[in-house]
Amino acid sequence: KEDEELAVSACYCGKIEDLLQQSDFVMLSVNLTPQTYKLIGKRELKLMKPTATLINISRGSVVDQDALVEALQTGVIKGTALDVTYPEPLPSIRNGSFQSATGVMISLGRLAQEKRKFLTFILLKVNKSSLQAMAKQDRPYTLINVIGGMDGVYEDHVKFLEKHLKLVTMQEFLENQQDLSQKIKAIYLWFKKPEATRELLQSLPNLKVIANSGVGVDHLDLKLISSFRVKVANTPSAVASPTADLGMALLMASARRIVEGYQIAVSPETKYFNADWLGDDISGATLGIIGMGHIGYKIAQRAKAFEMKILYHNRNQRPVDEEQAVGAVYCQKKEDLLQQSDFVMLTVNLTPQTHSLIGKKELELMKPTATLINICRGQVVDQDALVDALQNGVIKAAALDVTHPEPLPRDHPLLKLKNVTITPHLGSATVKARHVMMMSMVESILAGVNGLPIPNEVRG
Repeated sequence: KEDEELAVSACYCGKIEDLLQQSDFVMLSVNLTPQTYKLIGKRELKLMKPTATLINISRGSVVDQDALVEALQTGVIKGTALDVTYPEPLPSIRNGSFQSATGVMISLGRLAQEKRKFLTFILLKVNKSSLQAMAKQDRPYTLINVIGGMDGVYEDHVKFLEKHLKLVTMQEFLENQQDLSQKIKAIYLWFKKPEATRELLQSLPNLKVIANSGVGVDHLDLKLISSFRVKVANTPSAVASPTADLGMALLMASARRIVEGYQIAVSPETKYFNADWLGDDISGATLGIIGMGHIGYKIAQRAKAFEMKILYHNRNQRPVDEEQAVGAVYCQKKEDLLQQSDFVMLTVNLTPQTHSLIGKKELELMKPTATLINICRGQVVDQDALVDALQNGVIKAAALDVTHPEPLPRDHPLLKLKNVTITPHLGSATVKARHVMMMSMVESILAGVNGLPIPNEVRG
């Protein structure tokens, strides 16, 4: 019905082929009938984008599994996520099986780190006229850490960066400091590198701006930087949506025990699936969001689609129209939120006030059936108290994209608990988000060195 389509902004495709060719994710939710048996086969898989993912939550026989294995092994599609197979469970691991195909249940970390050649479009709200005007100026000398490697600027970002900036690596700077120290006007701080130390700041007398990747600036001494009359910018808009997506993914993974389920599904010891292996419902549950900024509000938008009841605690209450748009109820005291929520999502900035915001007292206020999800900073949670709460049933589970330190020591108790889901700080780790982040940083640098208002300037 047209009103139902409008309610969810859905567009009807009269032909399955049209849908397959346009979709980044294809979700199968049909009944198994003679007509839907092997609905997705070799022909249909070839119609999908090479960057696409196939998700099946209906019946295993809806997909030609041999064709799917071949498509995954040869790069016809990028990945697949399966709640159903045929048979169930699949035979033990063997070559040519789903368990040995690299695209099956591919981790978020791999998805984020894959070669970024699949970027097909970039969305960035940039004042194009001012950017073009600034580009006419000489490219400002900009200090970076390195190009490539674990801590370096992405190699496929370099072409765009060098179009607007004169890049200087830390090694080049140290080897020719006398000449370069006067020229450098900006620091491109890509995931906390290079470190903005007092020594470095003192060696850059003409530095005007530090562009920081991501939202958090807890690794920067803002007062120190300001004392050198240097401005700081971050990239909140670039990371809000992907971080909110990951928050919901962690919530669902924990509630439905997806990591445990995956381990059971691929284990060579599995002979059958237990009917009493259960998770928790998400629809109708209460989500408490602590920190209702850009990311928190986008989480609320997603939670509304899951028919969740939404509570939030924030320094300032949101305008009524914004609350009503997502059905959120303000809790002036976080204690009220903790006592009522089935899921508690942390999305605050790390400050002295939010350090150990969730400790033993707060955990004991939560329901014993509740789950804590942290996608901001590890230090916001007292991890010793969290371990104790998880081991003793004070709360049911935790899902963490952040810890302190990162990574945790390999013998840390959080890594040994079955009721904990941990990801390696993947909040903004998507191809599109990182590219938009990079472009936003360039815009801030060009504005800063040309004496224009800096987008997303951080004020200490």
